[in-house]
Amino acid sequence: MSFITTIRGALTGCAFAALASAGVTGCAATVTATPIRGQLLFSYPVVRVESAPPRVYDRPHVAYRGRDAYLVNGRWYYPADGGWVYFREEPTELRRYREARADAREPVRVQRRDVEPPREQRRRRYYD
Repeated sequence: MSFITTIRGALTGCAFAALASAGVTGCAATVTATPIRGQLLFSYPVVRVESAPPRVYDRPHVAYRGRDAYLVNGRWYYPADGGWVYFREEPTELRRYREARADAREPVRVQRRDVEPPREQRRRRYYD
C-alpha cells in the first residue's frame, strides 16, 4: 500500500506543479480575422502602405464593400483591417465609377493673365 500511496502522491504533486506553472505563465492569444490574405483583398491584389496619403478624405471617394475607397493620383486607397492598402489592379466597380466621373467632369481651364509689375512713379507734390 505504501507503494501506491507514494505513486499517488508523486502524480498529485506533478499535476499540481503543472497547473501552477500554467497559471503563472498567463499565456493568452487573440486571433483577428482580416480580409487580406496573401496580399489579396476581395480577390484583387493589394499593397499595404504605412499611412494614408495626405488629405485622403478630401479626394473623390465611393462606397465599396462597406467602406469608402479614395481615388488618389490614379490609385484606389482603401482602409482595410490593420491599415491602409491600395489596389494594384483596379476593381471593376471602382473603374466604372472613375470612368463615369471622368466623363461627367470637364477639365477646368484656368486662364492666366499676365500682370504687369507696378510702375515706379514719382510722387506728386502739391504746393499751396
